[in-house]
Amino acid sequence: MKVKQTLAHAGAWLKRVPLKYVFLSGFLVIVGVYAALYLPNKSVLFSYSGTTCVKHVLLFPGLYKRDGADYSAYATGEVKVGGFSLASTGLCFEPQKAPKPGVSTVAVAPFGGVFGKKNFAIGVPNSVSVNARVFDKPIPISKSLAIELSDTDKIFSYSLVMDGRETACNAEEKQLKCEVQTLGLDQGKPYNLELSRSFKSEEEKLTEKQVMTLSATKVTDSSVKGGETVYSKPKTVNFTFDKKITKVNASLVRVEGDSRTPLTAEAKVTDAGIEITAAEDLPRSADYEVKIDSVEAEDGSGLEDVYTLPFKMSGGPKVTGISVGKTGVPVGATAVITFDQAISEGQDIGKVVSLGGGATIAGKKENQILVSLAKVPKCGDFSIELNNDLQSKYDIGGNSAWKFGSRMLCHTVGTIGVSSKGRPINAYYFGNGPRTVLFTGAIHGNEVSTKLLMDRWIQDLEANARAIPADKSVVVVPQINPDGVASGSRTNARNIDLNRNFGTSDWRKDITDVNNRPFPGGGGENPMSEPEVNAIAGLASRLRPAVILSYHSIGGILAANQAGASNSLANQYSQLSGYRNTTGQTSDTFEYAVSGTADDWYAERLGVASILIELGSHTSPQFERNQKAMWAMVNS
Repeated sequence: MKVKQTLAHAGAWLKRVPLKYVFLSGFLVIVGVYAALYLPNKSVLFSYSGTTCVKHVLLFPGLYKRDGADYSAYATGEVKVGGFSLASTGLCFEPQKAPKPGVSTVAVAPFGGVFGKKNFAIGVPNSVSVNARVFDKPIPISKSLAIELSDTDKIFSYSLVMDGRETACNAEEKQLKCEVQTLGLDQGKPYNLELSRSFKSEEEKLTEKQVMTLSATKVTDSSVKGGETVYSKPKTVNFTFDKKITKVNASLVRVEGDSRTPLTAEAKVTDAGIEITAAEDLPRSADYEVKIDSVEAEDGSGLEDVYTLPFKMSGGPKVTGISVGKTGVPVGATAVITFDQAISEGQDIGKVVSLGGGATIAGKKENQILVSLAKVPKCGDFSIELNNDLQSKYDIGGNSAWKFGSRMLCHTVGTIGVSSKGRPINAYYFGNGPRTVLFTGAIHGNEVSTKLLMDRWIQDLEANARAIPADKSVVVVPQINPDGVASGSRTNARNIDLNRNFGTSDWRKDITDVNNRPFPGGGGENPMSEPEVNAIAGLASRLRPAVILSYHSIGGILAANQAGASNSLANQYSQLSGYRNTTGQTSDTFEYAVSGTADDWYAERLGVASILIELGSHTSPQFERNQKAMWAMVNS
């Protein structure tokens, strides 16, 4: 009722107001509404992370044009009839140039005119900033590089350049992802880096510095070593690295010459590194290779190059050596056979080893079989043979067939006396016959070639002991004067010429040396006063040899003591050796006075034939020159 009354009063009032005032009032209302709608600038906040839009109603939006070079505008929320846009509810703005912090004005009006013109003030905040701390540490080359942004940026395009090689960077949720892996960089190397962003043709350089790429990931250890022969039965090979691994690509192959056959195997990452496991037991006595094509470490680094690990699976136990030689094995010794791997603890060795000549099994341990030679006689032959059934500690066999034959030592060693300084004077005994041939050397210590000759002669006799006639024995004394040999002196440690000390009819205390100079007391205080002389004299007295060969140097001659068959033997030795025979020609044999010699003592006191041989050198044993002659003395 009150509303009707109010309207009725208003209508009555308007009838009383002049018409011109009514039009004026309407005009003023329209002007006020226009001013309120179009004159003030409308604020718009620019967004880097999405579209920049504002709610604003436009009638017939297709008629509107924008004014402003920095931004373009387009209507949203359009209402269309028959394809014709009647109205829109929003307006969005797109930058035409790189956005600059501050305020930019954009005007929108029908037909671009003045009427209905609306100004929009676009406020642009500070540009999105880049956190460049990621470049302070080495960067990965095998995966995308993540760079933090202060905000999401869908306006600019970003790119990374390293030493002239460029890659794009995608902006995602306050982060740039730069595809560094496409640049083909090397690990552990320095590069000049530039990070830039651009909008259309405008570009801005954000960061410029030198960076290092991450060092390569390295294998630090493996359960199987490169080139190793594996004796156990592993299916898995483990690898450790200097970094935590997240991905691996690897394979296992069998190697046969230049051929490689892939095997079914699984490669996986573990807490300790990686492991590669074969689907089945690997065949024995074959070569293999693990190939790690690539890995990715937790920090993004990888291998510097493809990593390969060659190894071999063993066969059964194989003999690698024996502790004794083919001849000269000491009587009572134990032969130790060594294998390339540990042998079975439970296997009956007696079913694997066959022995001959008196050898017996003494036991086994780890990778060895012990054979006792205690029952093999002096100079006796023995044999050891293994069949193919010996098992390793991992029950692997088939590689143990082996034969060995040898001979025990054919000589014995005895000490016939000691020197002035207590050094032993040793004799080496060969053969078992009743007739003895005695060889002696180094009665003068500076005539070292004679000792060397005796050492070679002992080796030859040992190697050819079976060539010694059954009725013969051979005794060798390498050095009668060990003190002189040790000091390089002709005399013994008491300064006595031992070959002037024998109790012959011409023995003298005071003698001359090899240069015919007086040598007072050089023959000894008394004949046979020296222990070395008594040692060799005692041996000769006990043996009563068929012949004694006394070696000296350096005349290159020989002479018999003219006892027994010495003359004929000297002729034979001379012919075979080429040394001149000066028997009976004392002045031609020695250019200085001699007395109290061993060879004269052998003749006067024992009646034993003796030959003095002067080698042609103080240092060379001249073994090849003497060898035939020495064997001739044994066989005479």
